Amino acid sequence: MKQLLAHFIIYSKNTFAMFKKILFTLPLLFLFTACKNDDGNQLTNCSLVDCLVGVDIIYLLFLNADSEEDLLANGAIDPNLISIINEESDQVTFTIEEFSGMGIYLAIPVATNSYGQKHFTIDFNEGESFTINFETSFSEGGECCGPYTILEQYAIDNYSYELMESSPLPAFSTVYIPNLN
Repeated sequence: MKQLLAHFIIYSKNTFAMFKKILFTLPLLFLFTACKNDDGNQLTNCSLVDCLVGVDIIYLLFLNADSEEDLLANGAIDPNLISIINEESDQVTFTIEEFSGMGIYLAIPVATNSYGQKHFTIDFNEGESFTINFETSFSEGGECCGPYTILEQYAIDNYSYELMESSPLPAFSTVYIPNLN
């Protein structure tokens, strides 16, 4: 009888250990199968995505073509004497913004009520006027970010220039203007 009782106790301990393993494993198994996505559609947690804030602006930095001196910073171009006209012959209100370590920029907002071919004619008393020709399009963006205005083409007449980033807006461009001090 003692032997039978010992066998029963050992059997009970093994059963209890097995029962504990099952109790621990079942919730994990349920958790993994409940989160499984069999249809191929993956849900994106947008709270983990750092989206670019879409600012529909073209930033212009005016540099002397020879010395690369900032012409807004040194006063060679007076922002109060700048006028900007868009493709609809409307006056465009702009701002002057300083980016630490980068220079002083003319910030021109790009209208998003329509997309396609656009231009800004910029006139300043100190030099020859010029035109920025560009094309915009609408982009829905991704699953978490957007929408954005895409800058597809960009050209400036009368002066040499560099475009730092063309798509999406904002865009930063440097215009090299000779013979202004």
